[in-house]
Amino acid sequence: MADEAARRGQRVAFSCSAVGLSCMFGGIWLGDREVLEASGLESPVLSMRICSLLMYVVLFAVACRIVRRRRVDVRLFLGACSALGLALFAAGALVVLAVMPQLPADCVDRRLAGLAGLSLTKFVGAPVSVWLACAFALLDRTAVMRACALGMLGAFALYSTLSQAGVAQLLGTVGTVGAAGLLLVCSVALCMTGTELSPRTASRRVPPGALGAAFAAPGVVKRPLSKVLTPGYAVAIVLSAMMLGFLRNGLEVGASAVGDPHADPASLVALVALLAVALLWKGLRTEHVFYGALLFATAGILLQPVLSVAAPGASGVLCGLGTALFEVVMWSLVVWVARNSTDAFVAAAAARLVAVVGHLAGTAVVMGVGLILGSSLQDTLHASGLVVVLVYVLLLVAQLGFSPQLQVPFLSPPVADADACGASGPASQDAEGGQGEFADASRSESEADIDRRYWVEPCDAVADMYRLTAREREVLELMARGRDMPYMGETLCISRNTLKMHIRHMYTKLDAHSRQDVISIVEEARQLS
Repeated sequence: MADEAARRGQRVAFSCSAVGLSCMFGGIWLGDREVLEASGLESPVLSMRICSLLMYVVLFAVACRIVRRRRVDVRLFLGACSALGLALFAAGALVVLAVMPQLPADCVDRRLAGLAGLSLTKFVGAPVSVWLACAFALLDRTAVMRACALGMLGAFALYSTLSQAGVAQLLGTVGTVGAAGLLLVCSVALCMTGTELSPRTASRRVPPGALGAAFAAPGVVKRPLSKVLTPGYAVAIVLSAMMLGFLRNGLEVGASAVGDPHADPASLVALVALLAVALLWKGLRTEHVFYGALLFATAGILLQPVLSVAAPGASGVLCGLGTALFEVVMWSLVVWVARNSTDAFVAAAAARLVAVVGHLAGTAVVMGVGLILGSSLQDTLHASGLVVVLVYVLLLVAQLGFSPQLQVPFLSPPVADADACGASGPASQDAEGGQGEFADASRSESEADIDRRYWVEPCDAVADMYRLTAREREVLELMARGRDMPYMGETLCISRNTLKMHIRHMYTKLDAHSRQDVISIVEEARQLS
């Protein structure tokens, strides 16, 4: 009965997280489109990116302060901020759509009103997205990637559906903003359901020790934020988020629906096909999505001169699909940080802040290239697209291991033959280390006892927690000790390819991406024991 209840709870959490993500981003993008076109600002998208960045900076600072005090249930805090954000979204939309048309054109008050309205509508995104990232962190590790893919691709499909010419004309500006607000309300309600926050639980007094555990996923060894959100990992998030900032650069605000690749019916069909793949592919991994995103984005940008003649609009559709898949990758990175950090709330806020930096960077690349070249819109987009493709090619090269300075930790790295990280500890010497015979039986027993406590018991605990097979547990201990692949293959009497298969399976179960991650997990288990 308990296992059935747990499975039912996971299904509810999975559905709430995926649908909530679709509603949130679908609502935000719809609202942004209408508000940006009506704001009358010279660089509305750049202003929007800066406003979003400021909102996330404030939320991250407040999150750090709240976690240090340990007196507030973070679910209640995020719920209150989300409710306030919904009210400000309505107020900002009212300013842009109702107050601004009453002001004289090309006056300072009109521009200030447009900036104020735009800023008000952006407040809701920060708390709701952080809350959703924390909700995703509670999912079973086998369901996280599929939920990320279904949620983000669903958001793009929803936005594409409501952006079709007939639907947009039927709803009108006010109707579209109203639909965006309704989607945001649904997202907040799903956040409450997914994190088990109800009026009854909200009024219940929570013990101080449980305040920080509201988003603690069971069966995950937690690490400090600095060991999870490393500089290389932050770079990976920024680069994954750049594509959205590049495609939605603000140079074509106010253009017809043809200027938005996601408003193309072909884009909607392709997004539905990708949704079907994500739904049916239970072994979906982040690297699969990354390679698909890179393929679509580079094909759309590099083949643009040919496609513009052979199939007009195809280049935009391919870039749009690449954007959607890169956003899936970005969101999975954010969830991984929240899931593996000691405090999911602060970690999610920090990771989302880094992602918003990536969105701003993508927009800045296009505008910077335009300022440097001073050329036409089409030439600017093509030149900046080549810059973005170059960045992603460098990212791919780094992932393949040719550039150790820029690690891409969210992909399963190639398993190196050499010992990448030596182990430290009382049992780090192997049998052929030149130590000779033991001096006496008492010393043998002492070293055996130390070896058991320092290596065997922590590795047993990790294997039990993550349900490793017996062979994967042996690989875990050898890797934690710092052994290289030839030594592990000879010790376990298995081939190199079989060993690599066990390592990949172990990485998947541990939610790890490198040898150092494995060592850190074993060290955490050792400290807990």
